[in-house]
Amino acid sequence: MSDVNSIMGSDEAYYDPSKDVPSIIPEGMFKAYATKLSEREVIVRDKYVADVFDIEFEIAEENKGETVEIDGKSVDKGGYGGKTVKSKGFFRFKKPDASNSLHTGLEMNTKSNKSYMELLSSFSIETEEDKEGRYFLPHINESDVNGKAVIIDIVHEHWTSREGDSMVTPKAKAIFEWEGQAPKKEELPF
Repeated sequence: MSDVNSIMGSDEAYYDPSKDVPSIIPEGMFKAYATKLSEREVIVRDKYVADVFDIEFEIAEENKGETVEIDGKSVDKGGYGGKTVKSKGFFRFKKPDASNSLHTGLEMNTKSNKSYMELLSSFSIETEEDKEGRYFLPHINESDVNGKAVIIDIVHEHWTSREGDSMVTPKAKAIFEWEGQAPKKEELPF
């Protein structure tokens, strides 16, 4: 039979109940840092062309001390620090390019760019109003968002796998400015 002294060597193992949080990030508002940006062009309803921006976030350690209720149990949001979550796609409907044969017959759709304008605002990217009251929406790059501190509203996206299993994926559906918080500095590998 082992005694405490014989097991306290290099083969230690513990259970910390404070770290035992559900693996799926719950719905709600979380402080986070943007870590990646990807973009793709899509044709929508065979009528419009748009760039779709997907952003990946790292849940901030600064959520520690804030709680969320899961199955009647109060869970510290800090337990999700370091986990990643992706956004739902943000569409930037743009003017079709006359030199691109895939854009032939497509039209401009300025009325559907509200969520993209809100995205720009959440990252403090300025827009300019023209004489007609329209706002110029600049194209964002990874350097515009990488490391920026934001607050994200996480929702659960439910879907069915190829095997027929019910699945849940947390997604950031809305992004808000995290006022007063400095961007996260990139850690150097040396």
